[in-house]
Amino acid sequence: MVELHDLAGHFFELGARYWQTADAGRPTGRLFQQLTGLGRRILAVLDGPGGAVPGPVKASDVAGVLLDAYGRELTTHPGRARTYRQVKGHWAEAEEFTPHATADQLRNFLAGKAQYELQEGRLTEALALVDQATRLPHEPSRSLHGTTATPYGDLRVLRAETLHRLYDAETALEVLVPLEKELAAVLPDGPIDESDPAAMRPLAAHLAGGDAGRATVARLLQASTVYFRLLDVKAGALRDTGRPEAAERAYLMGMPLYTASGLPEAGLLQLARCALDRGAVAEAYRRLDLAAPLFEDAHVEDRSSMRAHLRVVRGAAYCRMRAEAARLSKADRWWEQALHWCDLGTRRTADHPDDSLEAGLHAERARTHRDREDRAGAARAYHEMALALDRVLRVPLGHRFDTLHLRFRRPLLDEALAFAEETGDARLCAVVTDLLKARAFSARLSLARSDALSTPDAVAETTEQEARNGPDRAAFAELTERIAEAERHGSAKEADRLRAHRAELLTRIRATDPRWHLIRDDPPFDPDRLTRFLADYGTAAPGSNPGRCVALSLYARPDAILSLLAGPDGRLVTAVRRLDEKTLAALEAHRRELRGGGGRLDFWGHHGIGLADLIPPAFADEIADSGTCLLSPHGRLHTLPWTVVRHHGRHVVRETAIGIVPNLSCVPLLDHRPDGPVRATLLGVTRQPDGELLPEAQRAVRQLSRFLGADRLREEPFTGRHATVATLGGLLNSGPPMRGRTDVLQIITHGLPDPGAPFGAGIRMTDGMFETGEVLMSRMCFQEVLLTACSTGLRATADRGGGHGALAGPTPRTPSPLELAGDVANSLVHAFHEAGAGFVLASPFPMWSRLAIHHCVEWIVHRCHGSAPLEAARRAAVALLDDDESPEQTDKWAGITAYGAR
Repeated sequence: MVELHDLAGHFFELGARYWQTADAGRPTGRLFQQLTGLGRRILAVLDGPGGAVPGPVKASDVAGVLLDAYGRELTTHPGRARTYRQVKGHWAEAEEFTPHATADQLRNFLAGKAQYELQEGRLTEALALVDQATRLPHEPSRSLHGTTATPYGDLRVLRAETLHRLYDAETALEVLVPLEKELAAVLPDGPIDESDPAAMRPLAAHLAGGDAGRATVARLLQASTVYFRLLDVKAGALRDTGRPEAAERAYLMGMPLYTASGLPEAGLLQLARCALDRGAVAEAYRRLDLAAPLFEDAHVEDRSSMRAHLRVVRGAAYCRMRAEAARLSKADRWWEQALHWCDLGTRRTADHPDDSLEAGLHAERARTHRDREDRAGAARAYHEMALALDRVLRVPLGHRFDTLHLRFRRPLLDEALAFAEETGDARLCAVVTDLLKARAFSARLSLARSDALSTPDAVAETTEQEARNGPDRAAFAELTERIAEAERHGSAKEADRLRAHRAELLTRIRATDPRWHLIRDDPPFDPDRLTRFLADYGTAAPGSNPGRCVALSLYARPDAILSLLAGPDGRLVTAVRRLDEKTLAALEAHRRELRGGGGRLDFWGHHGIGLADLIPPAFADEIADSGTCLLSPHGRLHTLPWTVVRHHGRHVVRETAIGIVPNLSCVPLLDHRPDGPVRATLLGVTRQPDGELLPEAQRAVRQLSRFLGADRLREEPFTGRHATVATLGGLLNSGPPMRGRTDVLQIITHGLPDPGAPFGAGIRMTDGMFETGEVLMSRMCFQEVLLTACSTGLRATADRGGGHGALAGPTPRTPSPLELAGDVANSLVHAFHEAGAGFVLASPFPMWSRLAIHHCVEWIVHRCHGSAPLEAARRAAVALLDDDESPEQTDKWAGITAYGAR
């Protein structure tokens, strides 16, 4: 016991020295190693024989000190670059001590981890850690033997800060409302400034009251610390919701904490930002001048490591504001100052990479060049800005955060796109429009197609197998079973409740996938890569339609369409086509037709509209003269029946194969090159759950089975009672594609769209519905999928539940519908793409089952005879047109669309 007493005394003395050294900004590595080594010795004694006897130290006392030290060690030396793998390893070492910690210590540890992940820009990981900490049980606070670890305060502040950083400022403010009421009840005059003697004087009476009085003062000061931090987060959220005056008042209230903590420059930067937002350039200069010694004098002596840390993480932001202030001032030779500060800020981002700040610096540089009429310089800067934003936007965070994030970035992207249109810069136009169209889907495809094991920085937790076998995945499977059980018992309300819970869980699974860091360094969209793909198209895989392959990207405006045409010769051309009144009226009539469930679905035939009415005639001529066109629509153009588009009155598909892609960056990712003979699996739902019969499915399966024969059938067809949810689930979890053959999945059933629920659309099986979310959780061997079911290509354009839940906090009692931004690719088609399919045949609206089955039979015949998927779809469409190409007939199958790039 004497030895344990000596070890404990030495341990707590060493802990105090560690914190003093860390606060002074001096190296702590040796002290940290000594502290953790001594802690392990004490814990070994406590875990050994007789260790459970009450003694001078508890295991939780030691664990608390060590966990705090692990959190501080990552921020003590901010200049030291750490890879994701090193950070994961550091936190994994700390986990050794968590079994000995109390719930409060674990909460503080998790909050510290969340704060670090927030600082490093891994926002969803930070929010997941806050969720984990919030679920821990509460217990009475207790002393941590003199550790100087700063409490992270109320978790609601940390949650709100993370939500604000995720561009959900409105929800962040809602999270803070109840906490601010609680703090105002304790501190009716606002937070207490410890550095102000007048503010501290009323506490003297409490201090004279013994231990109870001192405890009261400690609680008031801790509440003040939380209050100050709340004001900081609230101010940022107010500024981002268009309330700069209220934000400035909150920052001014929080300045005492910045000053007391030795970081007044942090508050000065925020106030300078508010001044620039108001156009008060002189005031912004004054605030920035006060902060200048820390950010500009490299030889300034810092009082603590936190000041050095602030200089590193906020140095680029300081430079950007200096550049903006110089540009707005229009002082003598202002442009030299603006460009100087942009260059200095870019160098600062090398010390602490921050793509958001880098994008802002490039935007400021571009504006400076534009003001000086230097178009070439502006183009280079806007292009660099777009690449930086690509790195910011490439990792999706769930459709709520993706939408809010894109709305936040939209002004910068619109600014760059307007410049590209004005100057005819097709490359810049291509990069920016791709960021505005289904960027999250491109990222998910990249992750699905990547090989985690070949990445140098990969760790065990990041492999696909590990990512697909976590507790959240097990919970998803359990919820799916409970939904089916509720439906079997006729409890629709319970099934809907469970579906909402499962959608929240799916959002978290997808946003916090541990493999996301693997694609953070993926190259951005490269137009040259696209044109090389087009140049090699005819020779890269057999069976394609002869002739050149071109790519067309459309970007819809209210009264115009921006078109970008890419050719195999490396040429990129962009142009804007203003829409005449006839075309605008036709588009509106088609929208009403779809919403009303009418039958006039051949937009082109009924309204007399041709391709040249939407894009420049020269572009339309080039597409009609090509063998293949890879087309990326946008907005309301997604619901047009592109398979039957006309040019000069003739169906383009008669000569040109048309493949639909979400954006141009997806094209190489969807490059499915047929490998070996076709092996097909047929699934026909002949009886729906409500008893409705679909006899055409049975006939189609029989016809296809006879044609394919045993050699081309992967297994016996699934029809009748065998066409179940479980059967389809097994097929979709059949693993990655096999080399040497092409597996094709044909599904004949009814589709159920749900435009207000991104994961809610589905297809009916004999015993229930298989939903989009379930497809997204799958990994299948099928590279080609035929969805002979209505409306499976229809995208959800809104989330009627607001996109809350899981990472975004509980759903409000009366949620506001969220209009999704970014032209999200969230239909069943795109879910099958994510699950492994390179090509999908489907329709965004209803179709006659007899003609749809005729089309799929024709497709399989041509596919088995050597045609590539897109070419097989073209030939199948031509066969139907040869039978009858009147609009009244094409109405019945016009929606059948080939989604893919080969």
